[in-house]
Amino acid sequence: MKKLKVVALNDTMGAYHHFRLTCANDSLNCSAIQFSSIDHTNLWSASSENNKNITTLFEDKPITEVSKTEIKNRLFAVLEQIEPQVIILSGWDATPSLLALSWAMKNNTPTVIISESQEHDFKRNKIKEYFKSFLLSLVDSAFVGGVNQKRYLVNLGFDKEIIFEGCDIVDNEFFMQPSGETDVENLKLPQKYFLTSCRFVKKKNLNILIDAFAALDRHYPEWSLVLAGDGPLREELESLVMKYNLASKVYFLGYLDYLEMKHVYSTASCFVLPSTTEQWGLVINEALASGIPVICSENVGSAPNLLSGEHVGYTFNPKSSEDLLDKMKKIIIDLKDTDFNSTTREVISRWDRDKYAKSLSNASHMAIERYKKRSFYKNLLLKLFILIKQ
Repeated sequence: MKKLKVVALNDTMGAYHHFRLTCANDSLNCSAIQFSSIDHTNLWSASSENNKNITTLFEDKPITEVSKTEIKNRLFAVLEQIEPQVIILSGWDATPSLLALSWAMKNNTPTVIISESQEHDFKRNKIKEYFKSFLLSLVDSAFVGGVNQKRYLVNLGFDKEIIFEGCDIVDNEFFMQPSGETDVENLKLPQKYFLTSCRFVKKKNLNILIDAFAALDRHYPEWSLVLAGDGPLREELESLVMKYNLASKVYFLGYLDYLEMKHVYSTASCFVLPSTTEQWGLVINEALASGIPVICSENVGSAPNLLSGEHVGYTFNPKSSEDLLDKMKKIIIDLKDTDFNSTTREVISRWDRDKYAKSLSNASHMAIERYKKRSFYKNLLLKLFILIKQ
């Protein structure tokens, strides 16, 4: 049976995007359109992996520095060349995704929207929520992270029967592979440590983590804290560590590449994600695939799917360092008689390559099945929305 020809849109493709494209091609004939090779949020470069199935719209600058006219001309030319049967849109905020939706409506092409948003991610504006509902009325199915993300779309008026879960996966097998002894030794890591990996920005809530670790140190001085990543709050966090006199026990690793990060996971005792808001948190997938337990904020989008009812860690109130301290103590006690390795990997195996491929294929076929031509009025409203969008 001939595979359905689809194209997936994305901003700047990192290693896990390349993996997902490979997964998609297990069940579909899938190519990708990358908006730019320069990320406009984190200012990283696109993955160096060579993939002939990817077309990049702009190589020399972030998509936010390109005019709508330039984007439209380039994007429409690429779509006309590919002639997809289905277009997979990367959310409702990016201008290229909205323009692709406009092209799809003009060319009677079904669409799937990828959504990772939760109701509680931000304080919601009624006007913006109305426009989201309008945009959802223009697409034919959805591919989301999990239960919270599905619930949000349903609350916006989308039919739950055409929403499919499983878009947030990583290469589990990569993280399950054992690290070499030399690879680990070169990182000069402590013996027992809690690990986090993120950008050092306010929503990551790292001050709460350092506060909790400072309190933990009074009871368990043999433990350390390792922070992988960097960002605008680094100096502030380093000052907080100095205030607690913990410089010898808190390690700032800076940004690490994908392989180096795998080695850090492999020797960590527990992973912590304290974010006040987090749409999914792929680092949770990575930690579980690496065989270690997790403590994460109850606001993290993956928590209901990966931690709820599973003996792989705990959630906590992100406003309470005391609650986080309590969960860190529990993990230390659990580690004395619990081998989390098999349990964490069994849980994450349900969110794998096969789930991604099947769910995306089902969403794509459903989009064709449910496709209906939108009215001239809706086409016009979308064009006006794109025109006034900042």
